[in-house]
Amino acid sequence: MRNAIRAIGLTTALVILLVLPAGVASADDSAWKAAHDTDPHLPLTPQQLQMTAAKRAAETQFVPAFMSGTPQSTCGASCGGGGSYPSSASLVANQSPQITSYCGPAAVHEALGAVGVSISQSAAASALHTTTAGTAWSGGGTSPSGYPVPDVLNSHQSSNYYVPQPVASATSSAISTYEGDLEMDISAIRAPLIGDAWEVPSGYHLNGHPADRTIFHWFEIRGYYGSGGTTLYEDSVHGATSISWSGSVPAYSSLPSYQIVSIVGGRGYVW
Repeated sequence: MRNAIRAIGLTTALVILLVLPAGVASADDSAWKAAHDTDPHLPLTPQQLQMTAAKRAAETQFVPAFMSGTPQSTCGASCGGGGSYPSSASLVANQSPQITSYCGPAAVHEALGAVGVSISQSAAASALHTTTAGTAWSGGGTSPSGYPVPDVLNSHQSSNYYVPQPVASATSSAISTYEGDLEMDISAIRAPLIGDAWEVPSGYHLNGHPADRTIFHWFEIRGYYGSGGTTLYEDSVHGATSISWSGSVPAYSSLPSYQIVSIVGGRGYVW
């Protein structure tokens, strides 16, 4: 991987599968990330705030049909008893190796494929404004919000209105929120999430990722079990010839959801 990218990539908060030297984080991951965070963390737009609130309200009230950004009360048998979600649910397994060092286009390619939309990784890279420094969490210059991943997902499908959920650290509240969002998207809407990992040497890593370094990585989240307590995800590093350690990374994995929330801390997830 390119350590030289460190100087240019973080100044614009652009995220690829980017590996930095080991030994850069303290034991307090959230504090270290906050001190070294260069992402602009754009404020959510009024539409994103409105839809986030509507989706959260729907988590306990009804299964929404977020077509064109409009929630509808359509709770049916898929809600489970008493409006609850099933204890486990998953979407199609369609892991695709990233064709370059850039994971954002691969994750978007996988996520759109899961809802029946075909887009090549190269086309996704163009839409995401992915550069040699990667795909931004925010501030990527896309329309309408400047959050490339939800902007591109929303422009290519109408099954789900995607919104970014920033995560500062893995607090109990952040974990609970994530688990509810996970159940909502996977079980009710039948749409995947995408996580934006910021792995550090002192913290949790995705399965097969080297634990002695810092890695930025977009990855598709395709299911859960244990009522959201365990996350199922797929990793585009598997089979990626541009990544020297790709052989150690499984295509499909699971991790406790509290670890996933810790891993995306400092960035967040798109749901």
